[in-house]
Amino acid sequence: MVETEQIKHHNHYEDCLELEAAIHACQEGIYICNADLKCVRLNSAYTRITGLTEVELIGRTSIELEENGTISKAVGVIVKREKKVVSLIQKFRSGKNVLVTGTPVYKEGKLFRIVITARDLSELTQLENQLNDAEERSERYLRELSLYKEHLKSVKIVANSPQMKQLLNLVPKISKADSPVLLLGESGTGKEVLARLIHETSHGGDSPFIKVNCGAIPGDLLESELFGYVKGAFTGASEKGKPGLIEIAENGSLFLDEVGELPLKLQVKLLRVIQDFEVTRLGSTKPKKVSFRLICATNRPLKEMMEKGEFREDLFYRINVLPITLPPLRERKEDIIPLIIKTTDKLSSRYGTLKTISPDVIKILESYQWPGNIRELENVIERIFIMTDESTIQVKDLPANIAADKVSKEANTLKEKMQILERDIIEDMLKQSSSLREAAKKLGVDVSTLSRKCQRYGILH
Repeated sequence: MVETEQIKHHNHYEDCLELEAAIHACQEGIYICNADLKCVRLNSAYTRITGLTEVELIGRTSIELEENGTISKAVGVIVKREKKVVSLIQKFRSGKNVLVTGTPVYKEGKLFRIVITARDLSELTQLENQLNDAEERSERYLRELSLYKEHLKSVKIVANSPQMKQLLNLVPKISKADSPVLLLGESGTGKEVLARLIHETSHGGDSPFIKVNCGAIPGDLLESELFGYVKGAFTGASEKGKPGLIEIAENGSLFLDEVGELPLKLQVKLLRVIQDFEVTRLGSTKPKKVSFRLICATNRPLKEMMEKGEFREDLFYRINVLPITLPPLRERKEDIIPLIIKTTDKLSSRYGTLKTISPDVIKILESYQWPGNIRELENVIERIFIMTDESTIQVKDLPANIAADKVSKEANTLKEKMQILERDIIEDMLKQSSSLREAAKKLGVDVSTLSRKCQRYGILH
């Protein structure tokens, strides 16, 4: 009889050891309290996930931990009261937000233990992204992230798409010649960046790159700026005279941005400079030999302007020797992620603040149409970089027009769009609130209504 009891005791001891080993081997945090809500056991994963220590937890009740601010809300109290499994997002004094699930354990009909599991929300987000995103997208994002972090600082232009790679293959050929280049494309597609790349490839970094925005300077002033003037050329002219930007661009590049805005009078004078490689200052009759690379850019339809008499045909054919059309960003989706990374790296360096962009945001930005192209993308990234307090930029931080674009893509009917908006609003409010009751109050609805909507949309609270 004694021997049988010893065997039972030994087997029970081995079972306890196995249970203890299993608890500590589990990657999820495990916290166990008794019927009085006093913590009796926890594993190392729980301390890692929550940032708390055993000393702070063992022997203390859930009520004590809530009252002294160690946890935001005691899930054990709710489990004991409602006698069912309860899940909620718990905030810890360490600053971590953790998804906890409390499960009641009964013995002979009475509450015996409450087992609480804890999952790191950041880990859950990563898992969710892996499940929701196609494997190819995830692999591409991770590959680009590691690759471009290393190389984007040194490159002049982002070219991951087939269109841009093909375009950049033309640059070495163009750089060997000194013929005029005409860059075409929508506003914000990177025409100036490409112009600088052509210049640096042709002349190197020491030669002048002179940019003139033909649409930003009034016609009379633009003439004196481009061609220069001699003493007494007009009222207010400098006594020493002044060289024009064409002369200043000697042995370098002259970049005429928005060339479609050039007045017809100046189009004639520019044509003469291109044909004869000579420039004559205002008030002078003596031409001066010049040597420079002309690069023009426009987002206007020059051929249509020619038909209307707004742009000279002979000038068009002179500047259109080497035309390059830059595709809009919506047609080069492969470049969006590298551009985002490059922009955030630049902003992190400028402001001394490291911020990352969540995969959900990357997905939305990648599908957005970007009517303002690269300029709009850089503007949006800088705005949310500055305005976001957290280290990771989330969907809620996006501008309204991009969020609305996201909704329009996810849903077809008005009802679907409204449901998506309602779901997003509820999720955002729950993130900003410490409890379901607080979120319901802010939204102006009953707790039961909000709880029902959370169940409908599968939102954990």
